[in-house]
Amino acid sequence: MSSLTFEKMHIPGSHLGPDSAYPILYKQKMFEKTSILDESEGLYINYGNILHMLPYTSQDDYDRSETEQVFDVAVLENRFLKATFVPALGGRMWSLYDKVTQRDLIINNPVFRPCNFAVRNAWFSGGVEWNCGVRGHSALTCSPIFAASYALDDGTPVLRLYAFERIRANTFQMDFFLKDDVPFLFARMRLVNGSTEVKPVYWWSTIAVKQEEGARVIVPADEAYINQDEDPVYKLPIPMVDGVDLSYPTNHTIVVDHFYKIPEGQRKYEAYVRADGKGIIHASTRRLKGRKMFVWGTSVGGDNWQKFLTGGTGYDQPYLEIQAGLAPTQNESLPMPPQTAWEWLEAYGAVDFSPERVHGPWQESKQAVQQWLDGVLPEAEMDRMLQATHTAATSPAKVVLKGQGWGALDNLMQESRGRKPVAPYLDFGGLEPAQQVWYRFLKNGYLDCPDPKDSPASFLVQNEWFDLLKKAVKSADEKNWYAWYHLGLCYFARDLYEDALNAFETSMALEQSTWGYHGLANVWRVLGDEHRSAYLMAKARALNPGDLPLAKEALRFAYEAGEYALMNSVYDELTDEQRAAPMVQAYHAFALAHTGRPEEALAILEAGGGLEIPDLREGDNSVPNEYIFIQQTLAAREGRTLDPEEVVVPEKVDFRMFHARAK
Repeated sequence: MSSLTFEKMHIPGSHLGPDSAYPILYKQKMFEKTSILDESEGLYINYGNILHMLPYTSQDDYDRSETEQVFDVAVLENRFLKATFVPALGGRMWSLYDKVTQRDLIINNPVFRPCNFAVRNAWFSGGVEWNCGVRGHSALTCSPIFAASYALDDGTPVLRLYAFERIRANTFQMDFFLKDDVPFLFARMRLVNGSTEVKPVYWWSTIAVKQEEGARVIVPADEAYINQDEDPVYKLPIPMVDGVDLSYPTNHTIVVDHFYKIPEGQRKYEAYVRADGKGIIHASTRRLKGRKMFVWGTSVGGDNWQKFLTGGTGYDQPYLEIQAGLAPTQNESLPMPPQTAWEWLEAYGAVDFSPERVHGPWQESKQAVQQWLDGVLPEAEMDRMLQATHTAATSPAKVVLKGQGWGALDNLMQESRGRKPVAPYLDFGGLEPAQQVWYRFLKNGYLDCPDPKDSPASFLVQNEWFDLLKKAVKSADEKNWYAWYHLGLCYFARDLYEDALNAFETSMALEQSTWGYHGLANVWRVLGDEHRSAYLMAKARALNPGDLPLAKEALRFAYEAGEYALMNSVYDELTDEQRAAPMVQAYHAFALAHTGRPEEALAILEAGGGLEIPDLREGDNSVPNEYIFIQQTLAAREGRTLDPEEVVVPEKVDFRMFHARAK
């Protein structure tokens, strides 16, 4: 019999502190892509991309400590598989264990090690994650979502994980179950757009698997869209490129995404098979049509990131990811009609082929995988299961672990407008302090007006709240700095920057606040005045000098503007504890390097074999770039010209993923 239990998981890892007090208005990394594809591909390149992460705040309070962390987990098990989920970490499936061969099918990370990869910063590797909302690792990657339980008509226990995603204001729901005599874990997915608007919708199911020499990714495609560094998206025939078989992940030297162009009428699946023919397969019904392979490559940078994410040099577990999405590539979202639900079924299971069947010619290997899959799990059976479980999937379940109350607040908003709650069968519990301030606004018609020194309880930019704010500042909230500030955020979220500027300036005329300066700094950053932006961010920090994340943001804005003297001034005002933060040390070194003190800068970057920066952003090459600049500066003082390629960047600080220096 299959079973569902709730247990505790003890694991060494970093402590993740509270969320930042400031909203994410300007991301460090942009995702706009160009394309050399023609319109016949039917892709939505860049559709749904946004500059900000409103209404979310950053999750950047973590370090490299390694203490015991305890998480509530849900465990599904039958005689074939054991799946462990962590609802407090976005519902991540931490492990999927094959009881028949007694091995892990996915990466079972031995540590919880956050790094700066997600749209809100903190992200961790391993397992299977389900990314919903906007492009990137989900805003809920390191946040709790609801966990509930129920049973299908035949008694099969089901784990339900769900949440209200605040950027798109949609609900997503994942119902997992194991049938008694079937060697697959099933994931019944459901997205609901309950609004009256078309919404850009993004979804990718991401599976981390151990990278081994001789292992192969097999997918029913003969072409792939390539996403690599800042190159335009282009298309290649696969698997052979310039005489190299790129279906073998270890044949890649640098980080790259392969998005496979699976023919429209073709069954959707992707398999990862080791040299011995064993591995994992992921299949789905046809709503989930995209498939992807992500590899770190064999460079120093890719190797360093993996060590960072999996516990350091004492634990060597290179990995790659196979993924499945709603759209053909991750550079796009899909337009989801209003008052609509999208559903699909995913299956995860072990494979065990004779090596010669899956490591031969491409066409024969694809055929072998599909013939096996069609025999053990016909596509028609998956379609039938999806339909047969619809009633159960849209019925209430018993809440076991709570998430956040944003869905409950949205239901109250919808009811106030005479609409039905979105997915009313989902229990979002009661309101918490973060939602209560907005419920009072909904009920009273005016927003709280707190002391500008106090942190806002939360932020909202959804259309319904935007409409209420626009009305409120014309009446009850005309003199409320807090209402004008939130109105500025709403304008910013819609790229209405002049309106955002006016709203923030009105807020500041009523009450000067660190929040107002922070908003103004971000508006001017987007409008292209990086220098004004940097000084405004420094003023925001001066009004809240104890906030470390804000100090790092002030230094970043000054660095991006080339305001090195300002960086030194900000650094001089920090406490000793703030100066000890590795990212602060790095910015200090950059400022020293550009203000005539390269020797001091070099000492900081080379300390301990290389400065370790826990919250260094994925794709941020500032440390190796500045290290090269410092060496060139020192060489110039000696009358030498130093080519950048001659500089050997210390391995410990070299996270360049597109620089193919062999590890």
